[in-house]
Amino acid sequence: MRFIPITAVLVIAVSLGVVGQTTSRNTLGEAEQAVRGLEHKYSDAVRRQDVATVSNLLADDFVATSSRGEIRDKAKEIDDLRPTPEFKMEAFKLDDINVRVFGGTAVVTGRSRLQVAFKGQSNSSLFRYTRVYVKRNGRWQVVAQQLTRLPQQ
Repeated sequence: MRFIPITAVLVIAVSLGVVGQTTSRNTLGEAEQAVRGLEHKYSDAVRRQDVATVSNLLADDFVATSSRGEIRDKAKEIDDLRPTPEFKMEAFKLDDINVRVFGGTAVVTGRSRLQVAFKGQSNSSLFRYTRVYVKRNGRWQVVAQQLTRLPQQ
């Protein structure tokens, strides 16, 4: 039997550990970038009142807690986004976005600025939000969301 010095074993073990960590970090980095991209896609779709795109981003079992404490499902979210003669989205922007990935789940926190016109009257709001994405069948979808209204500045 051939003897391998302990230092060689340690070098190999450390090298394998570093490679494993690098792969894991790269995978997490790719997932984070994918979710960040979806956040921008979501923001753009809401601003344009693009019901089809938002519907595709939200999972069928999506649930949200509104800034007023209401529990909302996907149908209610989509219905409230639909353009009407009385309701127009003027602006919707996200910032201060933080994405944390845990395997097939991503938790996003951020801030959103919303400006709408209802019956010709413009109104703006500022929110902190948490959105939870789950990767199912190879694609990320939003399964949960919570909004907290911030005081006007």
